[in-house]
Amino acid sequence: MRMTIDDNSQRDQRARMLAAAPDWRASDARVNPRVAIGSIVAMWLLYFLISTGLALLTGTSDQWEFVGRRGIVVVAGILCTFVLYKLLQRIQPRSFGARLAVAMGAAVPLVLIYASVNLLVFYYWFPAADTHQIIEELQAQYPVAWETVLILDSSIRWYFFFAVWAALYVAFGYANEMRAVERRANHFRLEAKNAQLRALHYQVNPHFLFNTLNSLSTLVMRGSKAEAETMIMNLSSFLRSSLAVDPEQLVALDEEIRLQRLYLDIEQARFPDRLQVEVTIPEELADACVPVLILQPIIENAIKYGVAPSKGKIAVRLTATSEYGLLVIRIENDIDPKAPAPAPGTGLGLGNVRERLLTRYGPAAGCEWGRSDNGGFAVSLWLPLARNGC
Repeated sequence: MRMTIDDNSQRDQRARMLAAAPDWRASDARVNPRVAIGSIVAMWLLYFLISTGLALLTGTSDQWEFVGRRGIVVVAGILCTFVLYKLLQRIQPRSFGARLAVAMGAAVPLVLIYASVNLLVFYYWFPAADTHQIIEELQAQYPVAWETVLILDSSIRWYFFFAVWAALYVAFGYANEMRAVERRANHFRLEAKNAQLRALHYQVNPHFLFNTLNSLSTLVMRGSKAEAETMIMNLSSFLRSSLAVDPEQLVALDEEIRLQRLYLDIEQARFPDRLQVEVTIPEELADACVPVLILQPIIENAIKYGVAPSKGKIAVRLTATSEYGLLVIRIENDIDPKAPAPAPGTGLGLGNVRERLLTRYGPAAGCEWGRSDNGGFAVSLWLPLARNGC
């Protein structure tokens, strides 16, 4: 098919749109609050159960007294992690690395706060029997800042606990962002596909009108007023029906044939003694879905290159079959061997049909054309057989 400048520009525009990255949005990287808060509670509850269970298994004395203290520390951990979650929710750098760095950095002060609460609970508010002895040993080793040393020591151990949750949160957010980007990319692809379908559909009408107006001009010059009037009325009916449909619409095969009958009525006014139409469609395929007006360029070519140059009766045959889950439609027209060969066409009409099928269905559909076994010309198109959604 010979491509025009407009066709190339449309393809380039679609390619640029599909290649461009969708707009980045910070909200895409946010995690569902239920998931975030649930993960915080689950993490700390798991810590509480594991630490309490290990203490009971080791047989440490007075462990039931530590359950309440550990519960207070766990609540403090949940609150600190929740503050970390709110910070990460508000701060969303664009790159994944920067986002992870912010999460790791934001965890540092919250770990220090948690370690301070841990110190207060176990060493000041609810000390155990041997706590005073532990404090004396620490004061002897670090007489000036034993509390600071204890906070920093426990912060190092607890930092990895907070860091794991922060990294998990960032990973969840990144997964959400990738899903959002994929949804928008798919939306752009769908829009580009629909735009292409519309462009291909609207490309048919000027092509069809040009040929029809030429035929109407011929009838007027010949003085065939009745035939010209009939053609104008048929043209009006056809345009009213064809322009009212959505280019992306699927219609039942029998409805597509009805639309083509309107077009054939126009051509019947031109060739009342030469055009013979034969339609063979099994009843079970009448409701098969096809793109609207997909047959119009094919039948138009059959009239232009088969019927118009001939001197005798020319048959245009349309058949439909089902083969291996595909709907196969064949349009064949006779060729008068005595008629002068018409000027070769541009391939716009048949190329349009092939492009529409490939755009909508991909490699599962196609269109081929060439000389038939009986010397005529045949066009075959195939597409997935479906009876729902049209």
